[in-house]
Amino acid sequence: MDDTKNKTTVPEGTNEAVTSLFQIENLIKTHVAHIDTVKVEMGKQVEMFNDVLANDPGYKKAAEEGKEVNKKKAEAKQNILKSPSNASLNQKIKDMRQELKELKTALSNYLQQYQKIADTDQIESEDGEVRQIVYNAHLVKLSGKFGK
Repeated sequence: MDDTKNKTTVPEGTNEAVTSLFQIENLIKTHVAHIDTVKVEMGKQVEMFNDVLANDPGYKKAAEEGKEVNKKKAEAKQNILKSPSNASLNQKIKDMRQELKELKTALSNYLQQYQKIADTDQIESEDGEVRQIVYNAHLVKLSGKFGK
C-alpha cells in the first residue's frame, strides 16, 4: 500500500510541536486509509461467509425456524403492550433511556469544559472516589453527515 499520497510534508527547520502535529496527522491519514482497506476486505469475507450459510440446508432450516419464533415473540409482546399499564411502563422505559442518553451527552460536555478550565483529567466524585476523564474520539465524514 502506497501511503505517500496521504502524507503531509514538513518544511525543514519547522519547530518540534508543528513537526509532531504533522507526524500525528500522517499517522491519522495512514490509519484511516488502512481502516478503509480492512473494511472493504472484511465486507468481501462477510459476503463469502453469508453465501456459505445461505447454501447450507441445515442453517437455512434453522434460520427459517428462528424467524418464525421471533415472529411469535413479537406478536406476544404486542399482545402484552395492548394493556394500558404495560404500554405505560414500556413508554416510561423508553423515556428513561432517552433521558439517560441526554444526561450522558451533557456530562461529556461538562467534563470537557472542566478539563479545559481545571487543566486536569481527574475529578473527585461526591463519594470521594477519584475518577479519570477518558475520551473515545472517532472520525465522521462531514460530507456524509451534512450532505453537500
